[in-house]
Amino acid sequence: MTLDAALYREQGYVLCRRFFDPDEVAAIHAEAKAVFAAQMRRHGLIGQGEVDEAAFTEAMFRLFEIDLPAFSNCGKQAQHLISLHRLSLDERIVEGLRTLGLGFPNISTRPVLYFNHPRLAKKEVYWRLALHQDWRSMQGSLDSTVVWLPLVDIDRRLGALEVLPGSHKRGLVEADMEDGYGHISEAARAGIDEGQLISVEVERGDALFFSTFLLHQSGTNVSDAIRWSCHFRYNDLAEASFVERGFPHPYVYHPVEEALTPGFPPPDMVRDYFESAGEDRPPIKSVAAG
Repeated sequence: MTLDAALYREQGYVLCRRFFDPDEVAAIHAEAKAVFAAQMRRHGLIGQGEVDEAAFTEAMFRLFEIDLPAFSNCGKQAQHLISLHRLSLDERIVEGLRTLGLGFPNISTRPVLYFNHPRLAKKEVYWRLALHQDWRSMQGSLDSTVVWLPLVDIDRRLGALEVLPGSHKRGLVEADMEDGYGHISEAARAGIDEGQLISVEVERGDALFFSTFLLHQSGTNVSDAIRWSCHFRYNDLAEASFVERGFPHPYVYHPVEEALTPGFPPPDMVRDYFESAGEDRPPIKSVAAG
């Protein structure tokens, strides 16, 4: 599909229907769910067989309630799915970015996979984001772009993304940084007509390309379902101001130094694991942190 570059420049976003085969995106969704399912089974929240969507969703809520550390770690592991990263590098996206004017598309930061619902969040910012611009946290090229994908069909009830057409031309709007996001300040909001926000309802396989200067916010999920989505961020290494500023990069990645599971693994467990072959390997016993 060819993106409409003129429309993108005018309104700050362009929605591409069926940009991907829905089955490609469904595979990522299935793998993300499989990460959580492993911990659900450990806690006896679901069985070994097929689980319908309603039962899986309820098990997500229960896992969040009874083992928040494991739930959080599932969320972290889901960010590193090979299928998710592979899609972020897909040539269809790269060509789309070039069509929109990025001369040297480059990854800004790692892909992000979301699973949003009020019952899966300790703070509102973890399930619904107020009006913001992504550029403030990225600080990249002027033509930096976000590619946002629904992993399920998302309508208004499920909290469809809301965008303000043409707002990218305002440039960087005054905001307050909180939890990694630049929330538009109260003073700046006074000059913004939020009645012009448009709800972008999407289906699995659709792709929304938008400028990192576009004002947007999460819709409100008033359903019993989880809003599954992901997004990829890109900079343009050929954009003059980005080159002049020396390619600033605000993301910091480093490992923690303390042992996450103290005393693990004991030497005999490692030896037994590698000396056992295939199906003959003994099961690894549950190890509790602490």
